[in-house]
Amino acid sequence: MTKKGGFNITLMRALFKSLTLAIIFILAVGFCVCVYILQAPPLAQPGSPKLQVHTRTALRGSPTVNSKPIAYTKSVYRFSLDEKYISNLNTGQFSPDLLFSAALAHRARLGAQRLDKELETSINWQKMFSDLTANIRFNSGADAVEVLLSGEEWLLTDNTGASYTIVRVQDRLDVYLPNLKEAFEINKVPLSAELALSIEEHGALWLIKDKKYKQTYEIKKGTEKLNVYQQPKFEIQTFLFEVDGASQPALAEGRLSSELRQGFLDRKISLSRRAKVSAGEDGVSWQVTDPPQKYTLRSDTGRLKIYLALKSKWLRIRVDENLKGWVQSERGTIFHPSPPELSSRQQAKERLLVLIDRLKEKAGIHTSEPK
Repeated sequence: MTKKGGFNITLMRALFKSLTLAIIFILAVGFCVCVYILQAPPLAQPGSPKLQVHTRTALRGSPTVNSKPIAYTKSVYRFSLDEKYISNLNTGQFSPDLLFSAALAHRARLGAQRLDKELETSINWQKMFSDLTANIRFNSGADAVEVLLSGEEWLLTDNTGASYTIVRVQDRLDVYLPNLKEAFEINKVPLSAELALSIEEHGALWLIKDKKYKQTYEIKKGTEKLNVYQQPKFEIQTFLFEVDGASQPALAEGRLSSELRQGFLDRKISLSRRAKVSAGEDGVSWQVTDPPQKYTLRSDTGRLKIYLALKSKWLRIRVDENLKGWVQSERGTIFHPSPPELSSRQQAKERLLVLIDRLKEKAGIHTSEPK
């Protein structure tokens, strides 16, 4: 009994020691995690504004009309699609939506093979599209009906290559668009729900702007395929240069000092006599307007920093370290940075600080109570 009792005591001591070490380890890990979370940056920083440059937009040496191009931007080829998706591009709809339904009438009593033949030879699809849709043209002449499932499902294609899926539902035919979004996803290029489509050249060139993912795609009709290109996207260089604060008194009088004008000239930006200075409401910023360009000047720790305003006609971009220049803003699409979003670490920091404040409040209440 004595030996057994001694064994139990030894076992209990070992378990207690292990439990103590485990608690210390957990507390140490928890302390390190808390320190890591509390050192998270206070705010998420937005990214730099982007300019989606369209194909063959000239990158010029300076923001003047007569400057010569130093390079041409090129869109990047991503993948090719079947011509059937022309129907999506012509309608501006990317999902396999129902376009219209047509009654089969007396054809509802036909057998599967006979119905296949009727759809191929006896229906005026051009007139049907004209009667049952608002703005979709069906170009007949070399149209074809391919049987996908006899008597049940067909693929209708016009002479441009645009295709539509036809499905029999009891005594009617439902006509659907192809699924263009799925085709992009198969090629590992997902599209969001915030899409805008423009027809640059009817039947030959389309632009898809994805506002959420901030991308623009060109779709060009090739010999037998639709080729998809992704347009280049470059950061806009808004900061231009800085000078000392000695130029601020001149700005307060509504004029530009010689030092400021020389700073612009050093960057090959010539200001005209029409340039006007206006003061900001905060008292430490000014705007220089020299149509079609606008510049923002800000006082920062005794220095005057000069920035390019995004509302300017010409925007400065950097393709790489050796290739910098200006593009016209109307030749591209400006994407402003998305609102800053807190990271999971920053969110955890917010919750931890709230918990600490609550613990402090409770501790304060207990200590203030009379004993």
